[in-house]
Amino acid sequence: MKRTIFISIFFAAFVLPFSVACGGDETEPQQQEQPDTPESPDEPDTPSSGNGKVLVAYFSRANHVPDGTDAVSGATNKTRNTQTVAMELSRLTGGDLFEIIPARDYPVSHTECSEIALQEYEADARPALTTHVDNMEDYDIIYIGFPIWRYCEPMAIRTFLEEYDFTGKTIRPFCTSMAVGIEDAQANIARLCPESSVADGLRISYNIPNNLEELLSEWIGIE
Repeated sequence: MKRTIFISIFFAAFVLPFSVACGGDETEPQQQEQPDTPESPDEPDTPSSGNGKVLVAYFSRANHVPDGTDAVSGATNKTRNTQTVAMELSRLTGGDLFEIIPARDYPVSHTECSEIALQEYEADARPALTTHVDNMEDYDIIYIGFPIWRYCEPMAIRTFLEEYDFTGKTIRPFCTSMAVGIEDAQANIARLCPESSVADGLRISYNIPNNLEELLSEWIGIE
């Protein structure tokens, strides 16, 4: 009887804790939420615009307004803006996400930012960029997104377009704006990239609708 009691105590003291620890390891991954990041987008239902490699490039002030300022008061809102559209588009297409970042910050004030945007437009300026695509030759389809500034694309977009050779590539522009359409910006992109195929663009309201996924899916041809 003593031998039986000893064996039972031994089993309870050593075997059971080991079993509980293994059970915790098996269930832990199911309890952790996986981050929804551009680096690991969900697989799209169908390929987007052919079988070529996709790049989703965008310009948005969401991440580089001056420190300590209220981004919501700027020309491009902090949330649900051009960056929001680009990230969703990257998720749907499986495309690589790339942010076009100018070397300078723009004022948060809508009025001040608009004045600078007008100055750059009238000077046909090419603002310097701090980010660059190292392997543009690898991409066949390039989505380019931006807010509408002064009725067209920001001049930083022109800097981006003139930095690379888009010959033979398909460019699909998209924009966010209060009311202005994408037609003029699309024409400018076609003028700057005459050897590329510039597809019809998409305008999304600044007040981005909740059915964004549906709108983008229809535009890029995902059933």
